[in-house]
Amino acid sequence: MSFMQREIERLNSAINSGLGERSELYAAQQALSWAMEPGGIKSPYAMIMGTRVNSEDCLAHPHQPPSSDTCSQIG
Repeated sequence: MSFMQREIERLNSAINSGLGERSELYAAQQALSWAMEPGGIKSPYAMIMGTRVNSEDCLAHPHQPPSSDTCSQIG
């Protein structure tokens, strides 16, 4: 088991046991999971900001609300 996988397991245990701030623990767990498998889940930025998976091109237009359906709706 890798160092990152061990840390993910520690975070998962803390989340399940109710220790600490659940949302922060979950964000850390998701960030590590994404680092290990970028194509498997949303990036940390996308998760926190509410953007869709693979919407990195939309980030050049911060005035758009995160609920926009596609990048094609941008100008």
